[in-house]
Amino acid sequence: MKFVTLDEIVKFAIEREDTAYKLYKRAAELSTSISSKKMFEELAQEEATHKDVFVRIDEDKAESHKLCTLPESSIAKYLADVPFRADLTYNEILAFALKTEENAYQLYKAAAGMTEDPKLQKVLMNFADVELGHRRKIETIYEERVLTEG
Repeated sequence: MKFVTLDEIVKFAIEREDTAYKLYKRAAELSTSISSKKMFEELAQEEATHKDVFVRIDEDKAESHKLCTLPESSIAKYLADVPFRADLTYNEILAFALKTEENAYQLYKAAAGMTEDPKLQKVLMNFADVELGHRRKIETIYEERVLTEG
């Protein structure tokens, strides 16, 4: 077992949102479809907004929350297997994005269960729902682009 503070989760979430922002900006650059380009630009903006919210969370208040325990492998399952690279192909971006959105959804859902603060629980569950929506949008493009085109 490893002890994980809410503050550590917030810091991880900031890094994750920044990576997602970069990913979606790159996907927008590579998109050949106007609608896909617009969608990825919107996703990038949402991720930037999420990062700003996490940056504003009071670290002292977050640190004062009760410690919780997670199996060491739990955090690893929330990480993407492939690191973000500037040269990802469009199809790689879609696959990477699908996995990271699912991972983000699971992370925020788990983090909400790790705090007793109802306001922070609500924020984290809202983020979980947004990430699930992102995943669904990307799944549609993935099905159209990758599964039908090979």
